Amino acid sequence: MSLPEPSALVPHQGDALLLDCIDAVRPDGLVASLVVRGEQAPGGECRSLPAWIGPEIMAQAISAFATYRSGPPYLPKPGLILGIRKYHSSVTEFKRGTRLAVSVRESTRDNAGGAVFDSTLSLNGAEIANGMLTVYQPDNIVQTLADQLE
Repeated sequence: MSLPEPSALVPHQGDALLLDCIDAVRPDGLVASLVVRGEQAPGGECRSLPAWIGPEIMAQAISAFATYRSGPPYLPKPGLILGIRKYHSSVTEFKRGTRLAVSVRESTRDNAGGAVFDSTLSLNGAEIANGMLTVYQPDNIVQTLADQLE
């Protein structure tokens, strides 16, 4: 079975979309990959991505998983990162041209749209970054946010 392209699962477009491929989907998460391109970096062309971009890569993989889990037709929905806990990277940057794998696994989820994911980034099979992301993606985020503002 072929898996959808990240652009079908994540609401980001153009250079903002960091994922290149969905490699595997599990009942509790997925594995995706990307090749670091200089134009992805904040401010444009450079030779690497700073390691602090790691949680964004993880968040895009979580978004892809949430959309995939909802089933076709895939309609990517926005979500919110509520927190990043224990993010650690053994490198200061992700070098241009390197292929990274991102793995996300949902450890808890509630009925209101909140979830916690254990996430890792790997280079050549070796883990180079990890962290826990708390996310929120209710069924209708626009209406939920409008309700909160009232």
